[in-house]
Amino acid sequence: MRRITYLLLVVLLLSPMLLMAIPSHAQAKKIGIDLTPGRVKDIDNKWSQKLLNYLEGNLTEAGYQVVELTEITASTLKDLDALVIGKMYNETSGFSSSEIQAIADWFKQGGKFLWVGADSDYTEPYLNPEDTSFKAKEPNRVLEAIGSRIRIDYMSVEDPENNAGAAYRVVANRSVGGINTEGKAAAITSGVDRILFHGPAGLAGVSDGTFVPIEQVFDDNLFWLARTGPNGVVASHDAVVPQAYEVGETGRFYLAAAEEIPVSSDLFTIVYSKVIVTSESLLGDRNVFNVEYHDIELQGPEFVMNVFEWGLEIKAEPNMTGYAIIGVIVIIVIVGIAAFALRRK
Repeated sequence: MRRITYLLLVVLLLSPMLLMAIPSHAQAKKIGIDLTPGRVKDIDNKWSQKLLNYLEGNLTEAGYQVVELTEITASTLKDLDALVIGKMYNETSGFSSSEIQAIADWFKQGGKFLWVGADSDYTEPYLNPEDTSFKAKEPNRVLEAIGSRIRIDYMSVEDPENNAGAAYRVVANRSVGGINTEGKAAAITSGVDRILFHGPAGLAGVSDGTFVPIEQVFDDNLFWLARTGPNGVVASHDAVVPQAYEVGETGRFYLAAAEEIPVSSDLFTIVYSKVIVTSESLLGDRNVFNVEYHDIELQGPEFVMNVFEWGLEIKAEPNMTGYAIIGVIVIIVIVGIAAFALRRK
């Protein structure tokens, strides 16, 4: 009887762990691409459509199901595993409060992946030359809602040495330390030597509600993927100043970062969702999905596909609270059995 009791206790202790190890039924992951009318900059031009079709073709060939969204609601997000947000077209193309809430609710279910793209503060002729801050504000609203510590700063990043023919066409280059090959980033950047960020913004972090250099928030769950060479430059094209950096500041500036965010848990399991933020978009007139630009060979597609593979891999880990409770129960039961056995002697 005592042996049976001990065996039951062991099974009770290990059962949550065993359940975590059982793979769910495999099915095609669904990737939603936000193409809400009027939202994504120049999405309808010939070059943008070519890149979009190329992206969707690669994703489909890899076994993913691609869904083009014309609106963001709880219903359209319901069955998605991933969502891609592109660069904003103008001030009226931003997210409604209901869209922000729908994205946050979806993300916080756990096991979701969000790609947030950005754009520099360059002022196109149709924009207010004094204020293009919507390009950062709108994606930052989403990042805040999902609990991310990554932000897009109100600036442009240039690199006079690592570029595709002009300082604003920044190339993150492995040979000068512009591609992260360490830790969790290594799998995402495998096979990637150069990525084009054509007219990128710059990434910052947020701490206690304040913008900070993104290096200050790096940890095991938030890590960089791409950055400039050592002589990158912060630039500004409108009157809105950067929050974490200074105009004219030089050094390494970050172009892509990833974060794993714990969003739900029960007594035994903590489930994460994931986000990647790129200072150039995956959608729109210029994007990171390039194989060549101005005779420079690029590995944009390899990078993008690696990102989706990482993003769509479910991350969950044991919640030690539940195991601690079970441990206490086990101790109480063992003490009770021992006391009962002593009384019978």
